[in-house]
Order: sequence, then C-alpha cells, then structure tokens
Amino acid sequence: MRAVQITGPEAFSLCDIPEPELADNDVRIQVLGSGICATDVEIFAGDMVYFTRGMASWPVVPGHEWVGKILEIGQNVTGFEPGMHVVGEVSLGCASCVSCKSGNYHRCPNRCETGILNRPGSFAQFIHHPANYLHQIDNSVPVAAAALVEPTAVAFNGVMRAQVSPQDYVVVFGDGPIGLLLLQVSMAFGARKVAVVGASDHRLQRARELKADLVVDARTDDVIDVLRQAGAGVLPSVALEATGRPEAAFTALHSVCPGGRVVFQGLFAGQPLPDFDLDQIVINDLTVLGALGSPNIWPDVIRLIESGKVDPALIVSDELSLEQFSEGLDKARTGAGIKVIIRP
Repeated sequence: MRAVQITGPEAFSLCDIPEPELADNDVRIQVLGSGICATDVEIFAGDMVYFTRGMASWPVVPGHEWVGKILEIGQNVTGFEPGMHVVGEVSLGCASCVSCKSGNYHRCPNRCETGILNRPGSFAQFIHHPANYLHQIDNSVPVAAAALVEPTAVAFNGVMRAQVSPQDYVVVFGDGPIGLLLLQVSMAFGARKVAVVGASDHRLQRARELKADLVVDARTDDVIDVLRQAGAGVLPSVALEATGRPEAAFTALHSVCPGGRVVFQGLFAGQPLPDFDLDQIVINDLTVLGALGSPNIWPDVIRLIESGKVDPALIVSDELSLEQFSEGLDKARTGAGIKVIIRP
C-alpha cells in the first residue's frame, strides 16, 4: 500500500509498504481523510518529546487524526460491519495494567499511540485498528469534519478539565487548530465570553469568523490589559493554553482572576518556563492542570459533531492528496494553512 514514512529528522518518503495481515481483534479500514497535526510536524523535525526521550523511534508512518470506511473485520470483532465510517483513538492501552483497569488507558506505560508510538498511522491508503478503540460516525458527516474528531476530542478534554460553564469568561492561547477548536467547544459548553489570543493574521480572522467574543493580537496588544478591559476590570476565570510556547504559558498563568483555572495542552519540546514566580499560583488560589489526549469522551464528541454544535471542518484550509504530503507539511510547519487534510 502507498504510505508516507518518516525515516528520521527532516526525512520522509512516499513509498509502497506491505499491508499487515488482519489481526483477529482489528478492523481493516480504507482511509478517507487524515489531518496533519503539529505532532506530525514535530516528529518530522525530530523534536517530538517521545522521540527525543527514546520512547519512540523512526521509521514511522505518521497520522493520528483520521476517518475511514470499514473494508473487513477480524474474526473476533462484533458491532462493526463493512461500509461503516469510523474514527479511531490515538492511545491504545494494554488493557491489563493498573492505569488501563482504572480507565486511564492514555497513561498506560505499555501503550501504543497511532502514528506516533509503536503503531503505524493514517497517512496511508489503509489502516488496521483495534475494534475496542474504534467509534462509528454517521456516514453523512463530511470527511473534512469526521477526520478531525481526534483534535476536537483533545479540545473537548481541555474544556472539560477546566470545568467550563456558562458562568465563565474563557481565554484561549493559540490560534492554531486546537486553539480554534477550543473556541468552538468552549462556546458549545456555554461559556459567556471567549477570547482568542494569537499571532497570525489569517488565523485570528478565522477566530473572528467563528464568533470569538474577543480576538487579541499577541504581537501588538498588551494581552492582560485587553483581557481585563473586555471583562470590565475582571480577568478571565479560565485560560486554555494550546501553543506550546513558554511565553504564552507565562502570560496564561497571569491572565486569570483569583480562583481561576489554567489548563495546559501544548507540548513545549523541553523548553523551560523561565522566571515564573510560583507564589503566583498560591497567592491567587489557582488551579493548574495538564490535559493529555482524549480518553473516555469520543462518543460525546462524535455526537457534538453529528449535531452540528461543533463543526471542525470550519478550520480546514487545504485538502490535498497523499502525493502532496510535502506541500501539506510545509503549510503546517509555516502556519500558511490552518488545518490541512490529506485525502489518500
């Protein structure tokens, strides 16, 4: 089958690789669409934390945001049949350790992660996926939206961890795909006001089109001052950080009111947070959380997308073929695009 294979830092090829035999608990799927994620860019660049820490290694077929059509099911699989459209989770636990048995399979020390850690991904014609981590999505959902269930689930997890409610004034740091999905999901949770902080003209414009209450340009605006003015003198109650940039993390920790909640979702590639006064957290009674992956929420996210309350297709800027992967990667690396979908 045709597939993209990253062979090392700054090196990839579009090649023919053998398709594996179908395992008894797996489903064989034709990939209909797959999104290029910042994690794919980091794997290509060589600075993704799993690779720098020796947890994962090249070569790897990347891709973990995808939708496909079932072609064949393993002999132990029930509940799925050929023709269904499905999406698959990223973190695949061992099902036998303490983390898995407690429902925290995304923390499993023996886990695989599709397209990242010890399991090939979706930038290929076909993907095999365990039925236990597979979810049906209505065939009527457009490919561009269905392919982005995974990043929408990541955003959903962050908003859920922050316990966003109609009482909250939320600020999202990041105008990339996750930031724009955090905007949509926060609105779906009923947040009374949502601000987006970013540094890209076309992405900030997309935030306006998505009905952000406030758009802040981090290049020119005094972020804290603008947020305070928009809140009639009161800072946001929730900050969602999705940039992976230490300076944004620093600002996020200063951007919430006393008693506020800060959730970090960006990966910082080992970059430290310099000169931060930890007393800030105690003095202001802050709750600071990390949100990893998207465990145990996919059915809720799929229903949200099927209902139209969140439409991830609205952040798609480009749809390209597998042969155009290099072009898509460049758009993702440079920020020239917003979300690029590969249609094998």
